[in-house]
Amino acid sequence: MKIPYRVIVLDDEPPARDLIETFVNQMPDLHCVNTSSNAMQGLQAIQELKPDLLFLDIQMPEMTGLDLMRLPLAPRPEIILTTAYPEYALTSYEFSVLDYLVKPIAFDRFVKSIVKFREKKQVPSTLIGWQPIEDIPQADQRNLDASDNGDSSSIWLREEKRLLQIPYNEILYIEGLKDYVKVHLKDQVIVSHMGLGKAERLFSTPQFVRVHRSFIVRLAAIRLIEGNTITLVNNKELTLGPLYRDELRKYVSALG
Repeated sequence: MKIPYRVIVLDDEPPARDLIETFVNQMPDLHCVNTSSNAMQGLQAIQELKPDLLFLDIQMPEMTGLDLMRLPLAPRPEIILTTAYPEYALTSYEFSVLDYLVKPIAFDRFVKSIVKFREKKQVPSTLIGWQPIEDIPQADQRNLDASDNGDSSSIWLREEKRLLQIPYNEILYIEGLKDYVKVHLKDQVIVSHMGLGKAERLFSTPQFVRVHRSFIVRLAAIRLIEGNTITLVNNKELTLGPLYRDELRKYVSALG
């Protein structure tokens, strides 16, 4: 598995700092190595830990985020600015920051920033079929979201401006997050803009079954079913919803 990118969160507001850290921890290719509450602490952490990505608040005591960016950081991490003041957006462009997030930060907006970071770092090269849409032959409307070529062993998914061809046997489960789904692979997570209802239609094959209002799982990825808990082959535990228990039993019985 690829070593996760190192992330530092620098923000003097504990709720904002904790929220960003929570979001970062949901990305398997990112690892939060430090959180700091002021620029002096953050500067020391940056120098010692050499992060790949820095979430940087603008308004902080002693030294602002803009002041910190004026320092000769080497190596310089990619920077995503965070602030409650949108009027700083224009100023941020002077520093060539990766993105600019206005508090309160929504998860879907956070994900868009991470997609930009992955593109900058060429993370898509680690994923099967990850390439620009214009480079994919016959990438027309029919196969933008699902494979339409008769190949039942994989599926096409869109993440931002790119398409990925995902083999079914790489997928563990699909998690619904309002207007997005997180497709959990063995060593990666894909975030795609669609509801879980649409995902359920796309994954309407005997290999997948809905087990909760928030989860669809690949049957072969299930290691254990005990009571209302499903344990996957990676030891991830999911809740089995009472409304879906009979459906899962039916699928398992059919396999037997």
